[in-house]
Amino acid sequence: MGSGVTLTDREAGEVRAFLRLKGVPRLGDRGIRELVEAHGSGVEALEVTGTQTDLLEIDPPADLRDALRENGVTVLPMTSPRYPQALLELTDPPPLIFLKGDLGLLDGRAVAIVGSRRATVVGRRAAETLAGLLGGAGVTVVSGMALGIDGAAHRGALGAGGATVAVLGSGFGVSYPRAHKALSHEIAGKGLLVSEFLPDEPALPHHFPKRNRIIAALSQAVIVVEAGKKSGALITVDHGLDLGRDVLALPGSVENPQAEGTNALLREGARVIPDPVQILDELTGLGWTFDPADLHPAGSTSPSEDVPADLRRIWTVLDDTPKSAEEVARAAVIRLPDALAGLSALELGGWALQRPGLRFQRG
Repeated sequence: MGSGVTLTDREAGEVRAFLRLKGVPRLGDRGIRELVEAHGSGVEALEVTGTQTDLLEIDPPADLRDALRENGVTVLPMTSPRYPQALLELTDPPPLIFLKGDLGLLDGRAVAIVGSRRATVVGRRAAETLAGLLGGAGVTVVSGMALGIDGAAHRGALGAGGATVAVLGSGFGVSYPRAHKALSHEIAGKGLLVSEFLPDEPALPHHFPKRNRIIAALSQAVIVVEAGKKSGALITVDHGLDLGRDVLALPGSVENPQAEGTNALLREGARVIPDPVQILDELTGLGWTFDPADLHPAGSTSPSEDVPADLRRIWTVLDDTPKSAEEVARAAVIRLPDALAGLSALELGGWALQRPGLRFQRG
């Protein structure tokens, strides 16, 4: 495992000071920020705190700092010139940020893709398509490593040979969710892991809203795919709006509870993504520029522009394995009569093939 970025003596001293401040009872991140802002550095803030509380002897174990270095983790204090500038736009930037992977990804174009943990097949597939097209066009995909939409977004970007940043709700020493342990290792090698939590801090409920502000800050736009009306993804949107980020959303079925929040965003003015394959066109409309070849990549497996918009939800469910109408209806989150009607229309247009047993696959 490679080592993290080599810190200057001043940065290393600041890291030690911030870690020691983290150990001061009841001080908290807000207190640390206020002390640092008042006194100009972590070292000066620690001296004041030590004088007042007799806690100058608090020192993070040397083996913690060694373990971080040996595992390729870079720790940057908010006083470092290398601290991510986008995080300083927050009203509450984390005093310390832990980074593992390619720190260069913090400087490029990035889009957040967030949504429900209980995503449908259609939602996960849409997130993968969005992330794949963005990643293939050189845009870093940022998400939160959760199950559902987050995981699909990370995998979509990696599958297209693109880059992804995962912002964690726990420390690096905690594998959460366990199902994403292999994905976490892959991102550490090909992308970037980010956390504001000490290595042994668990994934506590209040950590995830905090994590969401970092996702928004590290992105220039936020895309929401399948978010319920109380979804944490909407917290990311709120932070994005506060930071002046563009917000886009993929419309969902009115019968899908996981799309209630997404559809509400659209009613409130979020930019609609009519189809995942049009994401680069939508960003172009917001002033982004892409290589023309990225806008319509050769050999794309995305839906043909010839497929009518009202049939694409069903078409995306189909693949080379024949499926029953009931399976299609469940995956597309639509009623069975609507699935049968849509499949018939797709078959008539040549976009679907009917197989024995009233089963359907892509044409």
